[in-house]
Amino acid sequence: MIFLLKKKILKKLKEFKESYSKVRFYKEKEPVIYIHLNHQTKVRTYLNLFFRIRSVYKEPIVIKFSVLRMIFLAKWFKNLDYIYFEVPFSNNKKAKVFSHKKNADFRINYNYKKIYSVNDFQENTLPYIMHPGNYMQREVNKLPKKAGILMSGNFEEKIYNTKTIKSNFGLLNRWEIYQEVIKYNELISISGTDFVNELDSNRFDGKFVLMKWQSGAIPTHKWRHYLSATDFIFCAPGMTMPMCHNVLEAMPVGVIPILNYPNWLNPSLQNGLIV
Repeated sequence: MIFLLKKKILKKLKEFKESYSKVRFYKEKEPVIYIHLNHQTKVRTYLNLFFRIRSVYKEPIVIKFSVLRMIFLAKWFKNLDYIYFEVPFSNNKKAKVFSHKKNADFRINYNYKKIYSVNDFQENTLPYIMHPGNYMQREVNKLPKKAGILMSGNFEEKIYNTKTIKSNFGLLNRWEIYQEVIKYNELISISGTDFVNELDSNRFDGKFVLMKWQSGAIPTHKWRHYLSATDFIFCAPGMTMPMCHNVLEAMPVGVIPILNYPNWLNPSLQNGLIV
């Protein structure tokens, strides 16, 4: 785990060095949408808010400044030209405030424990999101169905063969599921490039296809287009929590997710219930 943590830190520092020149501080006088979240808040939460806020409000989005936030969010300033950091010790005029604090206009809370412990829909919880790159694309051009079940992602043992998923949620982790899947004699293991090139060959009709990122992945901007050609996608748990962004990427393009964590959707999936 120490090796993986070091690798992740080095990756973030490299991203920051490449992107820090894109970071902007808000120095205008017009009202802003202000985001002030707890220090330990993940980048995914910020991105979720950026995309959802921007679909409703057109004011600049200003983030409470800290050095750590700048390191972790710097790369997104290049892609999202409407986000800024607050100038340290300044006081921007706030049109709306998004925060974990009680006095915020909109309190931010994923409320995951409540979501996966009950079946009913939970209001005022921030939904999980697709891979962020998907929100910067136009509507997906869907393909006819040409493949059965697709399982795609990173299956590196060092990352996914841990006790976290089993200890915290009582589920098989991604590595354990992967080990069972590869026992299937008719499994087609293939790279993303070959999947794209051979999709029209009828080779994948009704078949179980495994696509490891280590063998070459489909680029994010093309992923949902080619994903739409499958009937099902096998969504194994993530590294620290069961929910996988493939679940959200699949359903809008008409692909049915297969998963082992029905209570992580809001509301929970229930056997035999059609709505």
